[in-house]
Amino acid sequence: MGKMTVTAYQDENFSKKSKTAMELPVNPEKVKLTKGIHYAEDKRLGSLNGTNTYVRYRPETLRFECLFDATNAMDDEEVAKQPVHDLVDALEERLYDYNTEAHRPSYVKVEYGDITFFGQLKTLETDYTLFGPDGIPLRAELRVTLTGYCSQQEEKSRFSKHSPDVSRLVTLKEGQTLAALCNEIYGDPLLVGQVARINNLNGYRNIPAGTKILMPMLKK
Repeated sequence: MGKMTVTAYQDENFSKKSKTAMELPVNPEKVKLTKGIHYAEDKRLGSLNGTNTYVRYRPETLRFECLFDATNAMDDEEVAKQPVHDLVDALEERLYDYNTEAHRPSYVKVEYGDITFFGQLKTLETDYTLFGPDGIPLRAELRVTLTGYCSQQEEKSRFSKHSPDVSRLVTLKEGQTLAALCNEIYGDPLLVGQVARINNLNGYRNIPAGTKILMPMLKK
């Protein structure tokens, strides 16, 4: 298996590199990929357990730890000769530093074996665990957490906004009723009671304009 690589991009479509790929000197021993789903709880009167209504997929997360060591304990002698703080800076440039072209921190692609992860930095923790007599760090342990990123273009190609399989947040317009909104989206105004319960509304009449309403996937 090759080395884990981290590449920074300036655009959300991951087409314009802002930094060349950086190979980690030591592959992580463990990589944790987390996936999740967000549900809205439909609490029915007298029910012990509400119905969990699908809302959306949560962003995936990728967690890994990496080691930078300048004590000649590493297999790669060329990397071992590089100052540890230079390696830490190089990784921070790709994950954390402000990207002036993107006007935000960079988008990041991580490749390791058959794993390809597109995301952005959530947290970066660095522990300096060994120092030389001059106070220069000789070893650093880094813990990286990335949150997945999907561009609007890719999201539209996967899910249409008009698809019945997509939950969405809708702002109620002036003069628009919740029943009319249900009829527009689901083709059934009688689903208004379920939508009201999911949004923790006391009722479905006289809802002020500008109220944000979660419209989940519902069956007639």
